[in-house]
Amino acid sequence: MMRKAVIEEVNAIAKDSLDLIERAFIRIDDGYFTEFRESPSNPSGYVRYKAKGMLMIPGLINAHTHIGDSFFKDFGVGRSLIELFRPITGLKHRLLESASEDLIIKSMRNSAFDMLRCGITTFADFREGGKRGVMLLKKAIEGLKIRTVILGRPDYYFNEDEVVENHAMPEDKIREVDEILELCDGIGLSGPNEYTDRAMNELSRLIKIKKKICAIHASEDRYSTNFSLKNFHQSEVERALKNLDLDFIIHLTQATEEDIESVSKKNIPVVCCPRANSILGLGFPPIINMMRKRITVALGTDNVMLNSADLFREMDYTSRILRALERDPSAVSSKDIMKMTTINSAKALKLDKEIGSIEEGKRADAVFINMSAKNLESIKDPINAVVHRVRPDDIQAVMVNGEIAYGSLPTYK
Repeated sequence: MMRKAVIEEVNAIAKDSLDLIERAFIRIDDGYFTEFRESPSNPSGYVRYKAKGMLMIPGLINAHTHIGDSFFKDFGVGRSLIELFRPITGLKHRLLESASEDLIIKSMRNSAFDMLRCGITTFADFREGGKRGVMLLKKAIEGLKIRTVILGRPDYYFNEDEVVENHAMPEDKIREVDEILELCDGIGLSGPNEYTDRAMNELSRLIKIKKKICAIHASEDRYSTNFSLKNFHQSEVERALKNLDLDFIIHLTQATEEDIESVSKKNIPVVCCPRANSILGLGFPPIINMMRKRITVALGTDNVMLNSADLFREMDYTSRILRALERDPSAVSSKDIMKMTTINSAKALKLDKEIGSIEEGKRADAVFINMSAKNLESIKDPINAVVHRVRPDDIQAVMVNGEIAYGSLPTYK
């Protein structure tokens, strides 16, 4: 276990502001960054990593995934969201029910390891299937050095008539929620149209008592938006904000100006999943409008059935599409985009005091990029390169809590 180390002569993108520090000497104690120096520091008993010529960036944070669907990758390409996910007990869920536990566990484990390979040191997963679903994910990640934020949910959904009639959640399902909250980090709900107002209020109350995370998908597609407007004269976002004490909200692809204003006033982070929304033909989330309203925007890769869990691809795609949609190459900066996979994601997950940037007092999560790789030679701006050019095969090593979790770094004898 390498918990005490000095990383020598590394170029680091540090602090929440993502400042470039050249040829830094960075000390790690018990899994935390403890000192930044401009000159050598050789305390006894420390592993000394040779990092000259490498770029050290914060560990990437994938703020929204569904890795339970990893066993049927690319099955959904060309199908609509309604075909795949509606009703909530529809095609996708029938596939999940027909798969063996061993296959689901193996596929989730492969996806978690692949995220490490892609520089992701923390991921948040919306875990379906009640207590069983949570336990399957816990089993899948056993022994992997990757931080996981598990957001479970009760294995129960209301049909449309029940939602409109505002049925109460059954007592046994309320007890199940209480048990799920003991096992994981919070609750990640599918969407307001699968829950009644009474149920959302009760869920929010239980989550708050346990001091856990509350999150939900909303405003991803027009069908859900129209259902909510027709039956409640409110948007999905408005219903979610009214009935839940949210820590963050997913998608907002169809969000109106009023929705964005409401989210901004409540200071709730939004996790966007542009590649997943695009492959489903749902459009592109209004990220620029969110940024103008000072909303904390984070990125997730969403469903592994639809998307590779690669945040380098997510950053590149998001940056390019935003500039194209705005017809303005300066509409967003690469630093803005990189924050969406580092400090902004940490804020959404309420972990920004611990992770999200390289600085003293935070956990030593980092990605080491080999800047002598053919793909990266002659680059002039490291942050532009991270967002638009770096690939997983350019990664030399990934560190989590001060330990090498993937790859390797040379050391001094």
